[in-house]
Amino acid sequence: MTREEFEQLVMNTGPDIYAFCLQLTRNRDEAEELYQETMLAAMERHGKIDILQNPKSYLLGIAIGLWKNLRRRIARHNRIHPETSLDAQLEEVYPAETAQSLEEEIAEAEIQKVVRRMAEELPEKYRLVVYLYYTREQKIEEIASMLHIPKGTVKSRLHKARSMIRDRMEAEGYEIS
Repeated sequence: MTREEFEQLVMNTGPDIYAFCLQLTRNRDEAEELYQETMLAAMERHGKIDILQNPKSYLLGIAIGLWKNLRRRIARHNRIHPETSLDAQLEEVYPAETAQSLEEEIAEAEIQKVVRRMAEELPEKYRLVVYLYYTREQKIEEIASMLHIPKGTVKSRLHKARSMIRDRMEAEGYEIS
């Protein structure tokens, strides 16, 4: 293929080759770079291109080969020296679908500390019921039996303790939902 025939080939097939590069990369900057590399490689091989053997497919083949090589280089580079962001590393440890965000976990832990502190400040008759019910996971009937009080009293003390904790948290500026 002569130089003039190559220039004509680029003029005729250039937009199609670029569109193909854009489809491969899905990124305009990467597509432009791949297109330029494809045309550079084709220019270096212009003597081997047969104008009668579908030169457009030859150019597409060059683009595919360059794209595959680039992807392999990137994969090899990432195996040797991964460039993952902190967010990507956290996503591996805490997948977004199954876990809360780090901020939500910290906020929840802080609220749990406040609730524990406020429960510890409750009068003993309420504190004991809250401890047995939430920490020891005892049933209301079991708590009533242990403390020798009616089930209704256990329920009312739990209700009163929750109200006291809620009121104290609101007084300290926490929003209770």
